[in-house]
Amino acid sequence: MARDTYTSNDGIARRVYRALKTPTDSNRRTDPILAFHFKGKGDSVIMRCNKQPEISVKGKDQTAGEVKFFAYSDFAEYDESNVIFKLKEEVTLIELYGKGAVESMQWESWEKFTRWLDGLSVDGIQISLKLPCLVYEAVRKQKPSMQNFIVESIKKSLKGREKE
Repeated sequence: MARDTYTSNDGIARRVYRALKTPTDSNRRTDPILAFHFKGKGDSVIMRCNKQPEISVKGKDQTAGEVKFFAYSDFAEYDESNVIFKLKEEVTLIELYGKGAVESMQWESWEKFTRWLDGLSVDGIQISLKLPCLVYEAVRKQKPSMQNFIVESIKKSLKGREKE
C-alpha cells in the first residue's frame, strides 16, 4: 500500500489489526492502540485498531483509560474521521502501546510511521511469533515459576532434537 493511500482511520486500523492480531485472538484488551501527538497540542488522539477503529482524545494529564470529548479538547474543530489526516504534517510522535504480544514502538514523523505500515504483512502475524509472548503473559505471575518450567522444557526439547 502506498503511503499516499492512508486516508482513513479504517485503512490504518485494519492494516495494524491484521498484522498484529491472530485470527483466534478476540480479546479487545489486546487490540493494538496507537497514540498520535501533534505540535502545539497538549491532548493526543488515540486509535484502538480493531475491525471498526475507535478514536478518542486523551488529555495531557489524564491517566490511562480516561478520555476527553472532542468538543472540549485541542481538536474541537476536527472530528474523529479527519483529525489525524488534517494534522499529519504536524505529527511529533506516534506511539504503538505495548500490550500482551504487541511490542511498543515509536515514530517521530508521519512518513516513518507509514513506511512501517507499508512493511506490515496483510496476512497477519504468524502464531509462531506471537505464541512465546502469549505463553509468557499467561505464566509470568504464576507460582511456582512457570516461566522456568517452560524455558527448561523448551531447552530439553531442543537438545533432544540435536541428538537426532
